[in-house]
Amino acid sequence: MLLAPAARPKLLIAEDDRALAETMREALAEDFSVDLAVNGTEAVAQAWDNRPDVVVMDARMPRMNGYDACRALRDDPRTADMPIIMVTGGTEPSLASAAFDAGATDHMSKPFSISQLRSRARTCLLRLQAS
Repeated sequence: MLLAPAARPKLLIAEDDRALAETMREALAEDFSVDLAVNGTEAVAQAWDNRPDVVVMDARMPRMNGYDACRALRDDPRTADMPIIMVTGGTEPSLASAAFDAGATDHMSKPFSISQLRSRARTCLLRLQAS
């Protein structure tokens, strides 16, 4: 009798650059079940509905930016403890501070390597499982 494969953790990528989002999805699909959102409003709705294990959130998106989307997820009891990795387009310390002030669990600056993103997502999962 064959056993069902272990369920992969769910990851939501909120990124308005479709090429980057697809690159991330393809690279992470081996380890995660990946969904995409193209703006902050869609990301919040998907997170509330689908309860991903980790969210990777671009800071600058249309309709609702990543900072406001992060705050919306933190303000809702269903998603208050959900790990969120905020991705910003610059390396200024103020961007990391803004991400953490909005409630992000972790912060990464573009450009980044997929292996770095994978490692950060796994670390978020381990922290969540340990708590």
